[in-house]
Amino acid sequence: MVVDEIHRLPALFETLRGIIDDRRAAGERAGHFLLLGSASIDLMRQSSESLAGRVAHVELGPLDLMEIHGTDGDIADRLWVRGGFPESFLSESDRDSLTWRQSFVRSYLERDVPMFAPRMPAETIGRLWTMLAHAQGAPLQAARLASGLGVSAPAVARYVDLLVDLLLLRCLRPWSGNVGKRLVKTPKTYIRDSGMVHALLDLPDRDALLGHPVAGPSWEGFLIENLIGAAGGASTP
Repeated sequence: MVVDEIHRLPALFETLRGIIDDRRAAGERAGHFLLLGSASIDLMRQSSESLAGRVAHVELGPLDLMEIHGTDGDIADRLWVRGGFPESFLSESDRDSLTWRQSFVRSYLERDVPMFAPRMPAETIGRLWTMLAHAQGAPLQAARLASGLGVSAPAVARYVDLLVDLLLLRCLRPWSGNVGKRLVKTPKTYIRDSGMVHALLDLPDRDALLGHPVAGPSWEGFLIENLIGAAGGASTP
């Protein structure tokens, strides 16, 4: 059985636990339910609390080059420009794709952010999201972002953590043989879907993208996400 958007009905986890335990007692060890959610915060917490030892977590990112067999240059470019959300990638035109992505951004800020973080102002998070798109691939400068948003640096850190938890942002920490240094140094931030970067910056097509300073960092983030996917980094045990 497939249950979609399960984070909207957290009480269901208790019911599922009883059903799963009964089936396990009858010798059915796995494969009872596929639970889907559009964000990870409450879903991971609720499932870990209610279904401990009964659930495995798998993070499903947008489409990548391996899934679309993107050896053809035009197809790979389309994936880079439009991003990996199926509705965006498969749109009839670049303009239709951009419209879908910009609508996604608006609906996410209006619906999902208040649901997962009711005390965080959705408008401020939307402005931060756009600022991070302009700074794609740059080291996180919390003080500078805080000044631009009119909030404190700790508030920016909370907003960034929210975007990471919502699977919208990746914080890539620098490599160092010393684990302590790795944790202390400032991470680079990447909006995970390249199409969302371009939607936030209102870049409708490849020509507009190549004429914008974000082109290089956007391509870098696109490659990082594809390499992580190819390495099997999308799964969460």
